[in-house]
Amino acid sequence: MTRLIQKVRVYKKSASQGSVTVFASLALLLVASFLLALLEAARVEGFRSYAAMNRANALESVLSGYNRDLFETYGIFLLDAGYGGGTMKLSEINSRLQSVSQKNLRPIVTDSFLRHTQNFYQMNVRDASVTHYVLATDDNGDPFCQMAAESMKLLWPVEVAQQLKARFEAGERALKQGERSRSALKDAEANIREAEHNKTQKGEEKSESGKMPVPAAPVENPMEVIKKLKKTDLLTLVLPQGSSVSKKAISGGDTLEHRSLQQGNEPWKKGGSWYERICYQQFLKTYFSCYVSGGTDDGALDYELEYIHAGKLSDRENLKKVVQELLLLREGANFLYLQSDAPKKEEAYAIASALLAPLGLAAIVPAAAQGILAAWAFGESVLDVRALLAGGRVPWMKSVQSWTSSLSGLGAALSGGMRAKDQAEGETYEGYLQKLLYLKSARVLNYRTMDLLEQRLRLQDGYEQVRMDSMVMFLRADFTFEAAPLFSSMVSLQKLQTDCFTFSGTAQDGYLPED
Repeated sequence: MTRLIQKVRVYKKSASQGSVTVFASLALLLVASFLLALLEAARVEGFRSYAAMNRANALESVLSGYNRDLFETYGIFLLDAGYGGGTMKLSEINSRLQSVSQKNLRPIVTDSFLRHTQNFYQMNVRDASVTHYVLATDDNGDPFCQMAAESMKLLWPVEVAQQLKARFEAGERALKQGERSRSALKDAEANIREAEHNKTQKGEEKSESGKMPVPAAPVENPMEVIKKLKKTDLLTLVLPQGSSVSKKAISGGDTLEHRSLQQGNEPWKKGGSWYERICYQQFLKTYFSCYVSGGTDDGALDYELEYIHAGKLSDRENLKKVVQELLLLREGANFLYLQSDAPKKEEAYAIASALLAPLGLAAIVPAAAQGILAAWAFGESVLDVRALLAGGRVPWMKSVQSWTSSLSGLGAALSGGMRAKDQAEGETYEGYLQKLLYLKSARVLNYRTMDLLEQRLRLQDGYEQVRMDSMVMFLRADFTFEAAPLFSSMVSLQKLQTDCFTFSGTAQDGYLPED
């Protein structure tokens, strides 16, 4: 027992006399300072990565506020920077960027387990502001066009688009041929008037000015038939009996083509390849109505594709303009066919001879025959358009089997409700309308399409003043974050020269994929 007591006393005596030298204390302080400095340096690098992630997340969060109606209806993403008004509100976007960033940096912890943990990466947002942006209407609406085309590329691969391109390009050639047909008709009438004038000067019998001399034999003059036909109301001539025309109309002073537009400040890489153009055409065909589709209940106009082509303020005027273009398109194709059909050319020549030869005007029979062919082509085009508006199909290039009208009785056929033969291999009204749209400039197509989107949105409560030139497709923003030192504040050897770390950077994002 005595020995045990002595050992305890010795232990107590040695414990009470223990000490740490000044050198050891300084060494420990240096080591601690070095370790804390390393921790602070690692924390600063963590701040940089954390700030970069926060910038990207904040911008994505703001862009996620795209207009839901436009996405659900047309499959496109557009952020309304006017928030229902007519003017962009960059201050509102900046406020949302700051709010989202701050919530991400200092989230509210509700979990009881995490509530007592320490977040070593707490920062605050000093500033978040948009510096550059792209609007849907910039560069004649090319950003909008690229987005619309992008949404259709999965449905229309390049191989199929090439076939459509060849079909659309045929429309331009047909329109030129249609102008040639009408020139032939005008030339024939001019030659006849000149021949009449020459005969009058020679003291021969004078006929009525501007009309074909009446021969002894009662032969119907196709050119006179067409001249009278063109004086009638065009829609009455071609629309199916009993059909009605929409009475919807819009205000023209506020369309994109006729007002000053807000402009973005970010350089835009313009598209416009043939493939994008074809895909954009399919976007129009997929999402917009026309006469034969029955219109739309929730749009400002029923004949939307007709508006994109014609740009008139009412459905009736747009349909009338499209019908005029369709007649010219079909007239060109029909006139081209007639030039290749020898029996029909002989028939036209025979009628021209029967009309003119007895009157001593045989010299102008060839020109008159071309005029008769042009009149015949126009008459057939009337029957074609009637069939198209009734939902039928008309082949692009006619054949003997698909040709409908005849020179004898042409007037009776056109004055009644006769239509062209419906062909299973032919094209529909929408197909011909696509050919006409293909000939329009990109600016016209883009702006008029966005007019329809704008008018549709304005029918909704809270969007009465919305403008498509407030729709954002790309944003670039500058961010500044700040954070207080943590580990370095524990170092007593030397204080930091700043009491706050600052981190600045830029983030950019948009709705179109980057190249």
